Amino acid sequence: MSAILVTVVSFLMQALALKLALGMLGQASAENKYSKAIGVAALLNVAGFVLAIVPFGGLFYALLWLGVIMTAYRVGFFRSLGVAVLQVGVRFVLGFVLSLIGFSSGLFGF
Repeated sequence: MSAILVTVVSFLMQALALKLALGMLGQASAENKYSKAIGVAALLNVAGFVLAIVPFGGLFYALLWLGVIMTAYRVGFFRSLGVAVLQVGVRFVLGFVLSLIGFSSGLFGF
């Protein structure tokens, strides 16, 4: 498959996983829109590319991720940690479902 298509689908999957993870924690639907999740995912992806070249960039990215989620969705520290854990699980399940229908994005081995 085209690398551009894989990138776009992976990005949209990341935004969907963020929205679903927040929904599982009881975030109000007025603040948990897919368009907002796309914007937050775009910001975090750009930050990830920039921080990839910085020493200890992974640590900075994790702290930035928590800060962005806490600020954008007005959640506390522990709820944002819960979102992180749920987002990984939701993304794993979405990657598995996509692999069943023949789309392999390379996320989590699928």
